[in-house]
Amino acid sequence: KDHEGTPPPPLPKMKIHQHHPCRHHIARCASQKCASAMREARCRLLHDVGINHIDAPCILLEGSPCIPAGPLPCFVDPRTLQVAIHQLPEGARLACIKCVSAWRMGHLDAESLRDFLRSVAWQSPALRRCAALQLCAKIACLRRSSSCEQREISELEACEELLSAEEMAEILRASL
Repeated sequence: KDHEGTPPPPLPKMKIHQHHPCRHHIARCASQKCASAMREARCRLLHDVGINHIDAPCILLEGSPCIPAGPLPCFVDPRTLQVAIHQLPEGARLACIKCVSAWRMGHLDAESLRDFLRSVAWQSPALRRCAALQLCAKIACLRRSSSCEQREISELEACEELLSAEEMAEILRASL
């Protein structure tokens, strides 16, 4: 059919949004509350850093300081971290340094730092030993408790298991 003589269909009515000062005020208040909550959480993390830490000397890499003197979480001793920094490849090393700095500034909680160190432990024998010692301590604690069952220990061991470098290499090869 020839549609030249028919007018085009009407455009749908568009809703025109007018500037509403209240909307911006609400958004600003919400972002201030969010920022306030973030500041409070960071203060709590900084408080934990102040309480639950080991004072560590400066950690050097090839004679240059890579982690300045300051607190370290109780689950990793300075000597282990020093050795691990030398064992880790460059990317994991830089991430490790950044994560320790983030923990010190209250941007990262201790559990997240621990999880990160465990995630790169397959690349560092020192971190693997550290994780194994922590697991042994947890198991010893569980065995001392009167209500401990072997199932709980087995679950803990399975949860805390670290992959070896060979197992990780096999996973990486399989993913290609």
